[in-house]
Amino acid sequence: MTEEIRDPLRRAHTAHLSNTTIDVFEPSESYAAGEGFDVSYSATPDATYSARVSAVSRAPDRNDGGTTAEADALVTVRDDTGQTWTDFTDELEAPVEVVDTGTGVRYEIQAVTDPHNGLLELEAVEI
Repeated sequence: MTEEIRDPLRRAHTAHLSNTTIDVFEPSESYAAGEGFDVSYSATPDATYSARVSAVSRAPDRNDGGTTAEADALVTVRDDTGQTWTDFTDELEAPVEVVDTGTGVRYEIQAVTDPHNGLLELEAVEI
């Protein structure tokens, strides 16, 4: 998609489509021999972004990225934030956690989908 389409969509998302902001908490991993991996999150957010948090239907609908039935919320953010959105991958990396600042609900990112329209869709589970 060309920048002539992406840039206006990004601006529209920031100005009109977002309904909240999210605080982002990146995982910190440490390893101790015999103890395994330990994952922790800081008490203060690593970043804050404008976002749209939408409830996900409990009906198992399917789309190009698979089913969204397992997610509690769909968080939409701009794709040019520079944020690395770690999720549950084959490497079993610790996921990024986000807090909806409007409701105070904390989510764990389960999957990241790039629809190539200037936005990212983050499937999230409430923790």
